[in-house]
Amino acid sequence: MDEALIRARLDEALRETQPDFGAFFLLRLFGLDVSYGEETCTVRIPTSAEMFNPQGTSLHGGVLTMAVDISMGHLCKRFLSTCVTVDMDLKYLRPINGPARCEASFLKKGRRLVTVQTRVFDQRDRLAAFATATWYRLPEDTAADGDAEPPDATSAAGDGGGGRGQEDVR
Repeated sequence: MDEALIRARLDEALRETQPDFGAFFLLRLFGLDVSYGEETCTVRIPTSAEMFNPQGTSLHGGVLTMAVDISMGHLCKRFLSTCVTVDMDLKYLRPINGPARCEASFLKKGRRLVTVQTRVFDQRDRLAAFATATWYRLPEDTAADGDAEPPDATSAAGDGGGGRGQEDVR
């Protein structure tokens, strides 16, 4: 474990963190780099030993999940609006032993629900994991204060009954 690197990242994260996309604490702490293409978001993960699983064999699944979520959230914010995760399904295909890259893109942009995918590539540019997720678009007047209620998690339509509600949220 590189204690000096961890302390440097922590100091930078504490010093430079802002409550804004691209500058929040976790992004700074893990040294993630965010960039954008044409309706895409790429998050680069500079791995180090402290980010690996307890066996020391590969990137910890929780660290990868965080980076995938960040890629999707930044994609939504940049090209749509503030969104929150409703659900995510992540499939691991191979271990990641070095720097990795998450590439997020839209599958469907509904009025309220957005479907996003992220593909994760290892240091040799091989597909190492992929995820799909549903995101809820926060109404503009509640995005800043966090008072929006996402749809009921039991139904994509948000009516709790598994069918279409009064409002088509897709």
